[in-house]
Amino acid sequence: MNSKFDLTGKVAIITGGNGGLGLGIARGLAEAGAKVAVVGRNQDKIDNAVKVLEGDGATAFGVQCDVSKEDDVNNMVAAVAEHYGRIDILFNNAAISWGIPAETMTLDEWNNFIAINLTSCFLTCRAVFPHMVEVGGGKIINVGSIITKLGFGKLVHYAAAKGGMDHMTQSLAQGWGRHGITVNALLPGLVNTEMMPCEGEKKVGLVDFAVSKTATGTYGQPEDFQGMSVMLSSAASDFITGSIIVMDGGLSLAI
Repeated sequence: MNSKFDLTGKVAIITGGNGGLGLGIARGLAEAGAKVAVVGRNQDKIDNAVKVLEGDGATAFGVQCDVSKEDDVNNMVAAVAEHYGRIDILFNNAAISWGIPAETMTLDEWNNFIAINLTSCFLTCRAVFPHMVEVGGGKIINVGSIITKLGFGKLVHYAAAKGGMDHMTQSLAQGWGRHGITVNALLPGLVNTEMMPCEGEKKVGLVDFAVSKTATGTYGQPEDFQGMSVMLSSAASDFITGSIIVMDGGLSLAI
């Protein structure tokens, strides 16, 4: 049975993989045998992520890329394919998030959120498609948010982008299944990352309230997503596609 989860010989791209949830996912995939490419905008964070992964004994490659820009994405995917010789797995994890009241939001702010949180997903999926077809199939996992199951007045822009990602996931799953490509989405809730600190001096104010409502009584850590990420990247999930999988410790059941 364990062979179903073995990623030896597979190559994975993780956008936003230079820290937080993305790095946690990269470490999990690497532990299962995958060669990983961590993608981000900050070169120092990329270099640090590669060192962390190599310290774990992983084979890692870092690529600087603004995933909202078409040329950057195409060049990044080409670099990974040249470096490793193939592409099997894509995690669309890059994202930004902060609250802006809809009534004061500028069009530039709106467009920036859509570009980084949604258009980037389209660009990366399109870029890896021929490489996955070439190797006989692939696994695409889009990291969304439980915001699509809820509603927050100051996150209209973020919710719109992540909601679009959910439906794009299902449509790509239907369109690309005949190529052996599965496409699924993970919807995290409250996870302790730089974007949503749940500990220390920078802890977000809503953490204690949210945890008090969560079925498991806690927030998530990046390593909590490793098992599901490995499954969705491996042969164990060959019959799973178009699924929107909530991973929030039960938070969305109560809020």
